[in-house]
Amino acid sequence: MRAIRVDVFGQINGQEVHRYQLENEAGYRLSVMNYGATILEYQVPDRLGMTANIIVGYDSLQAYIGNSPKHGASIGPVAGRIGQAQFTLQGESYELEVNHATNCNHSGSTGWDSSIFQLEEKSDKSVTFYLERPDGTGGFPGNLKIWVTYGLSEEGEVEVSYQVQTDRDTLINPTNHSYFNLSGNVFQTVDDHELTIYSRGVYPVDEVSLPALQVDGQAEFVKNLQTGVGLGKVFASQDPQIAIVNGGLDHPFLLDKSNPVAVRLYHPSSGRELIVRTDCPVAVVYTANYPDNHGENRPLHNGIALEMQRLPNAIHRPEKEQVILRAGEIFTSTTTYQASVVTV
Repeated sequence: MRAIRVDVFGQINGQEVHRYQLENEAGYRLSVMNYGATILEYQVPDRLGMTANIIVGYDSLQAYIGNSPKHGASIGPVAGRIGQAQFTLQGESYELEVNHATNCNHSGSTGWDSSIFQLEEKSDKSVTFYLERPDGTGGFPGNLKIWVTYGLSEEGEVEVSYQVQTDRDTLINPTNHSYFNLSGNVFQTVDDHELTIYSRGVYPVDEVSLPALQVDGQAEFVKNLQTGVGLGKVFASQDPQIAIVNGGLDHPFLLDKSNPVAVRLYHPSSGRELIVRTDCPVAVVYTANYPDNHGENRPLHNGIALEMQRLPNAIHRPEKEQVILRAGEIFTSTTTYQASVVTV
């Protein structure tokens, strides 16, 4: 590994935000910043040896502030939607911020993505950020201690891990919200990417994007995704589930844990392939179905977010124990993203 590089990416209210760059001898580079514990860059080669950043993002810190697409950010304490922006835990009711229809999405405006983390530890191979989140922030109970670690291996694999502690029973369901475009061009759609989701099926969503109780493994687009399909074909599908989220994917898939791989994304033109492995039960897949908010005329579907997590709205479902962290317990999860080149 090459020596870690650290610089100032910008300032927020006079406080410096730092960028940390990890790089291996093969030319893979991972850049992260402590604002939102955010991935800025994952530079990987194509079949011609030309490197490009396969993470959709911005060049300046200012563009990440109020970052509604949540580009590259750590999402927490709870990723996805919580129905009616409320929940009951241990007999006590909690009211959350309403920011998507009648729901709280991605924990609202006080989520981890808008927090400045402290540097806990750094080396040439990894960076760990730390955040203390006071009880009641965003309406959630518990004083939280949060660690987010990013690592880069000599083989170019990126590892993302979370550890959370609480002093009161609370909800925890974090994820990373990086959007991938294996062409390296944020002005190019991912229509020509091939996606495989090793799943048992999709949870259909309703008009406010809350998942159904049962998994659907029979829909044509789901079967196509289980064996691999071009995203352009998915976007052109007449399935009502594609239409309900503005002509793309914004769905939770129940992963088939008999397969060590959760998701495979492939870009034939560059030869780049991305393999995702996780200890999480669900992959929420979102294909940038709405315009970006920074006026650069970026097209719809210019990236695909592969969010490894527990099921959204689980607190209102039979899966609620998946997202409840008890006082004194420790939550952990790990996901890896391995980019490589397919030469055939």
